[in-house]
Amino acid sequence: MENEGSMLSIKRIYYRGKLDSCNYTCSYCPFGKKSHLTATTNMEQDKQAWEHFITAIEQWKGEPLQLFIIPYGEALIHRYYREGMMRLAALPQVIGISCQTNLSFPAGQWLNELQTTPALISKIKVWASFHPEMTSVGKFVNQLHTLHHAGIQVCAGAVGNPSAKAELSDLRNTLLPDIYLFINAMQGLRTPLSREDIRFFSQLDNLFEYDLKNAPAQWDVCTGGRSSCLVDWKGDIYACPRSRVKVGNLYKNENLNLSLPCKRKVCDCYIAFSNLHNHPLHKIMGEGAFWRIPDKPLITTVFFDVDGTLTDAQGKVPESYANALRYMAQSASLYLATSLSMEQARRKLGKTLFSLFKGGVFADGGLLSYAGQSKCLPVEMLSITCEEPIKITTHSYEGQIYKYSLLVRNKKQREEILAQLNKRPYQIFYKAPLITVIHHEASKKEGVLQICKALNLSSEHVLIVGNSLKDWPMMSVVPHSCAVMDAEAALKERARYTLNPDRLPAFFHLNSYTLEKK
Repeated sequence: MENEGSMLSIKRIYYRGKLDSCNYTCSYCPFGKKSHLTATTNMEQDKQAWEHFITAIEQWKGEPLQLFIIPYGEALIHRYYREGMMRLAALPQVIGISCQTNLSFPAGQWLNELQTTPALISKIKVWASFHPEMTSVGKFVNQLHTLHHAGIQVCAGAVGNPSAKAELSDLRNTLLPDIYLFINAMQGLRTPLSREDIRFFSQLDNLFEYDLKNAPAQWDVCTGGRSSCLVDWKGDIYACPRSRVKVGNLYKNENLNLSLPCKRKVCDCYIAFSNLHNHPLHKIMGEGAFWRIPDKPLITTVFFDVDGTLTDAQGKVPESYANALRYMAQSASLYLATSLSMEQARRKLGKTLFSLFKGGVFADGGLLSYAGQSKCLPVEMLSITCEEPIKITTHSYEGQIYKYSLLVRNKKQREEILAQLNKRPYQIFYKAPLITVIHHEASKKEGVLQICKALNLSSEHVLIVGNSLKDWPMMSVVPHSCAVMDAEAALKERARYTLNPDRLPAFFHLNSYTLEKK
């Protein structure tokens, strides 16, 4: 890395001042045990240290900076922190600044102050932590939505306390779908999280497993001390908030001593393991991993498989998925890509949900529907004479059969029919006692490609969501491939993202109109 060992190589700085007090007294929190009303001495030292840090950044000559305030307490209830963030955001060398907060500060007042310089809003971000012991879901969400609607990028988070499941579920349901809610694994539990607890928190936050398992410390792939660092109130520099090895000082113009690697064996908090540049978070969140706010690439079109992707183990669409589909359909174009026929998909989803989709690939590519038109690849029915009756189900469009299924209970008959079918140019799907037949050229992949070509859709802005390795060929043709949480392991290994349909709005900017207007 160019300038490695020099402060000139640093692009991201976490700042933690002298502040060690908070207006909240959460039972599980290791920080801020002192009341902010009595911590006057430390606050004055903190204010001076904060001013010293701001002055150093004003004189910064290195790379453009991303700054993150991570206090041992609540900073934004203090006016000097809010004013300092505004001063830093106004600097051309600062491209973004965030702060961890419990949102108890006067958000409306701060926004009024920011309105005098609207350009600052695009630089400011907020990591908001919900504490159910100290505030209500409604009050917290109202504060967060106030900032979000003003144009400030936000994320929300909470500790995964099993006793607070109801409040956390309410929080996720009350937040706008496009706001990411993270769950931190609770430390110090007397008993480990149950399998049901883990599943519950993973449904709220599809990335929960990373916080639960942490990551082994890997100094050779860590950005700490190289392109990112922690600066404390004295100006001392550390690789990250979890490292206790001092590598330099911001105010003494010291070169960073990278011969003193971090001695930790585990990266046991989000900020620590997000510094590992090989961590899966970066593939999912992009540059937003620093802020814990997904980058949200632009997606104009989403293709969904149905069985196992939009439906649960009982074959039903969960209500949270249905709500997400309604939300996404307001801004993006939704299509299906399924082995089901159009009639089967309509019955499975119900008329109301089915109407949200503009068409799709049906019967594994046997029928395409888009832009008010349908095209099918007809398949010839095999003439069958059997001793015992068999059930034949056909699916057709304008009199042309594009898929048919044979339910054959007799094993000998099935073998005879399969032998006849294999002599024909058909695609045959066999799972006893059912035999399904479609055109030999039909596939989900070709169907998706044809629709994208016909509608002039850029693959860069298309997202495809599936659950089976059989979905991978169609998913592989776009850069944004997504496996659902319960997908086959082999598919999750290949897909770029592992997210459920109800979490997609928090990770993608869904807008089919942006490109249409250009």
